[in-house]
Amino acid sequence: MWIMAKILSRFKWVSIAAIVLVNPLITDAQSTVDEQDGSDPVSMKSRFVADAEAYLFVGEARHYAMRFGYEYGIQNGRHLFGMSLPFVHTIYNADFGGYENTTGVGDLKMRYMFAPFLQTSKAGLQRVSAYAEVTAPTGEYRQGRGAGTWLFKPGMVFTVRSDPYVSFYPEIKFQLSGGAGNSLGGADGAPDANNPDKDGKIQNLSLALPVVVLVKDWDGWFSLNAMYIRSLTEKVDFIFLRTDFGRMIGDNTSAALNISKFIAGQPRLNVLVQARFQFFLR
Repeated sequence: MWIMAKILSRFKWVSIAAIVLVNPLITDAQSTVDEQDGSDPVSMKSRFVADAEAYLFVGEARHYAMRFGYEYGIQNGRHLFGMSLPFVHTIYNADFGGYENTTGVGDLKMRYMFAPFLQTSKAGLQRVSAYAEVTAPTGEYRQGRGAGTWLFKPGMVFTVRSDPYVSFYPEIKFQLSGGAGNSLGGADGAPDANNPDKDGKIQNLSLALPVVVLVKDWDGWFSLNAMYIRSLTEKVDFIFLRTDFGRMIGDNTSAALNISKFIAGQPRLNVLVQARFQFFLR
């Protein structure tokens, strides 16, 4: 855990510097980004989501995905139901008997989120979001398109606002598998494209500390996120740093670019790049 303390200490100063630099760009005027919460990583609003993802593994293996999902929020932001399904193309860096380059359906992901605490104020704790996520093994793990087992991910996110345009979203989550799986890529259950065999049960503890800053006159935002993952089965620590840039591109549409980079540990995943589009439903 000392590694996490060290990275969070550095991240704290990075966050403070980022807020100071962006503060002159922050405004009190109402904008589209406020109305639709495109910057909120735990938004409870109904929407369609489309993600284009590129996983770049150590050893030049590649894992590309187009993920399509729908999120349905009810009871004024108290409950959210979601489902997403990826279409995956995997490129191996070894000879797997003709299966080196494959395309097909990945693992189906289902999610329920509940906000037991919710308030609206200028500063302080805004919301507590508890969620349960289940991933079904619909993708072929031998071809790198899935974990090959059921995955269960309970977690909790706290929304804390320091001022109207700077928010923190500290998160804690666990990831457990129903059996042995191919999911030791080093970040959030990504299949290991270097080795398509099952490696044992998955038990991960993850901590994250995102800070999101909204930007004046641009209807946009940027964020920094220090992510710590502890593999309880491998007894290995992974640390990633994620940077997000996004903006509203219409009254009900947002676009964002997210880049996660390996910082410390022994992951097989080096870089994750994600382009996300959200279409909010009024």
